[in-house]
Amino acid sequence: MNEANVYADGFCTQFAEEGDLMEFLRNRMNHCKWLRKPTKALRLIPMEDEKVKKAYAGLPQYEEILSDTKNHTQLMLKVPGTDFPGEYLPVRDCAIHTILSRAGVKGDGLKRLDRKRYARIVNMCLQTAKGLSLIRLSDGKVAAVHGGDVTDYKILNMEQIFQETIFYLYKNYPGTKYIESSGSYDHSSATAMWELSGNPELVDAYQSALKQYGIKRQVYAPALRLSTSDVAAKSVTISQMLLCDSNNQVINLGDPIRISHSGEADIEYFKEQLNQIYPRYKQAIENLEKLLEIPIEHPVNTMIGLINKLDIGKKIGSEAVDLFVAQSGEGPTNAHEIYYALNEVLFFAACRGSGNAQLLRLEEKLMRMLKYDWSEFDVSGTVAWK
Repeated sequence: MNEANVYADGFCTQFAEEGDLMEFLRNRMNHCKWLRKPTKALRLIPMEDEKVKKAYAGLPQYEEILSDTKNHTQLMLKVPGTDFPGEYLPVRDCAIHTILSRAGVKGDGLKRLDRKRYARIVNMCLQTAKGLSLIRLSDGKVAAVHGGDVTDYKILNMEQIFQETIFYLYKNYPGTKYIESSGSYDHSSATAMWELSGNPELVDAYQSALKQYGIKRQVYAPALRLSTSDVAAKSVTISQMLLCDSNNQVINLGDPIRISHSGEADIEYFKEQLNQIYPRYKQAIENLEKLLEIPIEHPVNTMIGLINKLDIGKKIGSEAVDLFVAQSGEGPTNAHEIYYALNEVLFFAACRGSGNAQLLRLEEKLMRMLKYDWSEFDVSGTVAWK
């Protein structure tokens, strides 16, 4: 596997085989480091600062990392006691929101400032911050600056999280197999999926319900997806999934198992939560079946209203609406079919170049529909796009 440019902020890769994924994660854990430092001792510095230029002068081994940083954040973080030149560490895109969180500052106005003023404002806030910061260094850059006190961020080793999940699934769900190329990694998150084809009882009742309502869709297999992040992009999340229509469509059933990087969270706690997979899956399937019982008289208006509510955007939202109308028309249907139809926005977003982290955030939005009162969106007349 080519990891030559893994230092780059835009790095993203997929894994055809499960073994490739685990080898890669093992290498990433070997190329990362965690540091605890007083938050008030940290300083954000523009790359163009003369002190930074002087510290890195004549050090060609840093040229690629510095060039990539210049194309993205253009910022360095001064961390006392580190062995980087001048104690200046390049900052990744994904680290910015955690740095601002440590400083206790936010607002769109920051984005309009030049790097010198931006850094000055953030540093003024860092100087007044209390407690420790937990800094994640990965592949030559600062990837996150979490709260570092005992009650703050808990480290959950990414490789170990995946390994424990694999052990559990293969032991407790005979017939489990990694879904080819489902694994992916970028600097914000890692994810992978497994097909639970040896456990058809998970979806038998659901398949029967589809036939009862005259829906010809065929459930291919139950599945499970694990996703996690070391940079506060998301919690450790185990999502119940459905593979439908010869594995051509993947549906998130909602209500995932979440383990936040906080409180008493550790690997042992995570292993305990794996026991919730079966009961949570059965409950999620039952919740999906209930959508079959919710009639929808105005499907197009319902879809547009939901897209507006979820802030998905007209560009990809309208493509999902057009596809639904082309396949099913504009006549009455049910909430179940609308949920499936709106999940097509994931396909359209991927076609437009959305990365793994963006698609996961979009899917999180879609899951909110399962908790909505559908009657609020099933209205007559004209529903305008927002």
